[in-house]
Amino acid sequence: MLEIQNLGFARGKNVLFENLNFSVKAGEAFRVTGSNGSGKTTLLRIVSGLCRPDNGVVIWDRDLARKNNSEFVKSVNFLGHDDGLKKQLTATENLKLMLPLLGASPSDRDVESALDAAGLEAVKHKPVMHMSAGQKRRVALTRLDFMNHRVLWILDEPFTSLDVTAISGLVLKLRKHIDSGGLLIFTTHQDFDVVSEALSLSLD
Repeated sequence: MLEIQNLGFARGKNVLFENLNFSVKAGEAFRVTGSNGSGKTTLLRIVSGLCRPDNGVVIWDRDLARKNNSEFVKSVNFLGHDDGLKKQLTATENLKLMLPLLGASPSDRDVESALDAAGLEAVKHKPVMHMSAGQKRRVALTRLDFMNHRVLWILDEPFTSLDVTAISGLVLKLRKHIDSGGLLIFTTHQDFDVVSEALSLSLD
């Protein structure tokens, strides 16, 4: 279980949020909404251990969720708003480089099959710098296919730049993760319930 207790964060005199309290259990999804600058990305970075709050704590499995907590780090799959891709490398090369760092060791065939399934067959061997924003996002999201060993998925605006087909495919992946007992925290500007059963928090 993930527990957020009395969390607060400010940038100078600008308080983004304070006294936040919520929990996410196995098999649950939690959606964070809010306008630009409301603190959505900051909250996700704090929950993932990449940033420290001014007040409060994040608890994972009854222990503090921090970068020096190896069990927590091994449990988290964080995907930020930035796709985190090396633009001079191809989609295939990016995944082959990235996935071992995240504890996954898929075969070359598995990587290429996942990219094909994401609709990237025609561009998977082209440098990422020549791809559209939607294609880059699909490359980054393809790593979810190999993250079953990480139970806590924290995704910042995962639906950005995706077309209807890609959104549907991503929703299926998220539901599969939840149904298998995983935890999901995500932000979105989408004006429909992409994960209808998700609990929701607005930072506005």
